[in-house]
Amino acid sequence: MGYSARNAFKIVVTLSGNLKIQTEQHTLQYKFSRSHTDTLTISSNTITISGTRSQKPNFDDVFKNNKSEVYLQFIKSYVYYSISNGVIPKIKSITCYDKNNDVEITYTKYDIVNLKPKTSTSILKKISRTKLTVIFKSTNEGLKYLYATTTLIRSLCSDDYNDVFEKLWKSYNSIYRVLSTRSQEWQCLEDMGNIMLGNPSDFPLSLAHAATLTKSDVLSKTRWYAMLENKFITRMNLNSRESRFSSFLTKYHDHRLVEMANDTIDFKKNFWTSQITRTNTLTTIQARLATPAQVDIEIVDVLSNYYMYYLRNKILHGEQADYSFRFIPYNKESITLQFSSELLILIIFDLINNNNF
Repeated sequence: MGYSARNAFKIVVTLSGNLKIQTEQHTLQYKFSRSHTDTLTISSNTITISGTRSQKPNFDDVFKNNKSEVYLQFIKSYVYYSISNGVIPKIKSITCYDKNNDVEITYTKYDIVNLKPKTSTSILKKISRTKLTVIFKSTNEGLKYLYATTTLIRSLCSDDYNDVFEKLWKSYNSIYRVLSTRSQEWQCLEDMGNIMLGNPSDFPLSLAHAATLTKSDVLSKTRWYAMLENKFITRMNLNSRESRFSSFLTKYHDHRLVEMANDTIDFKKNFWTSQITRTNTLTTIQARLATPAQVDIEIVDVLSNYYMYYLRNKILHGEQADYSFRFIPYNKESITLQFSSELLILIIFDLINNNNF
């Protein structure tokens, strides 16, 4: 098992469940080596990670410090097993072997804190196994997609709508930071909108979901008017807010968004000081109302890169009372968080399935 100049190691993870799957083997890159790689072997209920290092791995430090490349290989392996099989299994034991194939340390169920899924995990199988292997790469892109998949899995282990949405947004954030080279978040989301609108066929899961949504769904399950006020009154420069609002109202051609634009053009009393701008905006909207079109990718864009960004900021920056201080269970906040999460998770799936790294 070992090499004369290097220290071989092996980690065997035993999982719960009775899956019957074919044995898989994958190569795992790691950060500090160009010439050496590790090997991941997956069987029905076992994950085995093997490789060599210039220094003998300190396994106790590996699993308690959580910073080493060996630990990262463990995370990659567990994530791949979970997503490719649509499960979040309990870890029954972790056994670590030295270069002589002798057991050095074993962690049992009494040492391990397991993830506990709160909803069906079979949805994870919508992710392509082939595209998921991006997480095995030791590139910046590989790491970002790995981080995205960890928070994605974690989102399925909560029954708190706020926590679920927050985890999914972190997953989305990890990916759009790779796809956009710009520094500010709003700029990254602008780029994401352009990617979506320019490549709708890359988002089949998101499109199928958006196709089922009505104008009533969007308005009743979001705080749409609050978002408009926040974006175009609270945070917008007074000198540019009318032109920017006009651009937003006339950006889209989807009949649901056009109808919403018609309904919200006067969302705030005395908003318009330039009646010419308002009239031109309304003329464009009414022309599109006369020839309705369904453009589902526009729904995906506006909900994720405008509305969900607003929702995330209200939560993250403490601009409202904590979500837990809502004592009637199915309230407006839980409705909008759940509604947003149902689409956001599919966007993440599509982005993973269409990565080219």
